[in-house]
Amino acid sequence: MPRVSQSMRKAVPGIALIAVLLLMHMPGPAGAAAPLPQPPCGTRPYPILPSADATPNTGLWTAAEVGRTWTPPPCTGWQAGATTFLIAVSGHFSSAGGAAGMFAHIGTISALPAIRYWSVTDKRWNPLFTRATALSGPDAKTTRRDFVPAEFRAGSDLYFLSVDNRVGSDLVTRLHTTNAGPERIVLDTTNVSPLRWIGVTIVPAGGMQTVYFLDRQMDGSWAYYSLTRIQKASVLLSGLVSGPSYLNRAVAMYRHFAGIPTDRDPPVSP
Repeated sequence: MPRVSQSMRKAVPGIALIAVLLLMHMPGPAGAAAPLPQPPCGTRPYPILPSADATPNTGLWTAAEVGRTWTPPPCTGWQAGATTFLIAVSGHFSSAGGAAGMFAHIGTISALPAIRYWSVTDKRWNPLFTRATALSGPDAKTTRRDFVPAEFRAGSDLYFLSVDNRVGSDLVTRLHTTNAGPERIVLDTTNVSPLRWIGVTIVPAGGMQTVYFLDRQMDGSWAYYSLTRIQKASVLLSGLVSGPSYLNRAVAMYRHFAGIPTDRDPPVSP
């Protein structure tokens, strides 16, 4: 069974690609099949959308739980393939800004090193990234200034470089815009370079994918949903970051999108 957090306590988001783990077991009828993640694509999302400014709901599914027959929802744009694990975050945050403001925020790649998450291993707030910069293309040497809202056009590809605090090596990621409307933003990211640690490939190129859905609500708030898929990952991946810290990383990214201080609230996983 996937474990799902559905805490409704108050909590007040760049792009990240590292997976997360769950805290709590999702109750259900004995023998019931475990529900799989469902993005908000013409159906009710799972995990479900929390109330505005409540702690986001999260979920993790392992390869055994996903199974060999799982087919990615068409709205993800993903091809079927072996999945190591899936991670979903469903959140809802108040906002005074529209789509242009959201794109300006997402495009500020240089702000990624300011994101902090609670490290369960170190028992302290750590930076999620030690370095990040926008790129003019998939070449890691083509650094440039942050992206501006006008660059987020449906069908466009942008690239950025980030250095995870645990892995310590450059990772080039493609940021694709599927929808750039005033009421719905859909973005997806894929690593175009492999994730390496001390020269060893942890996740191959194309093995880390995340799709983000942002839907403007009637009251001006934003409904947020992210789904991450990791494929063909080395067993070393889970050894670099402790399981509960993955959850804290994902929630830190949600807070970054929402404009919430990433280290202000208690960690989801202490």
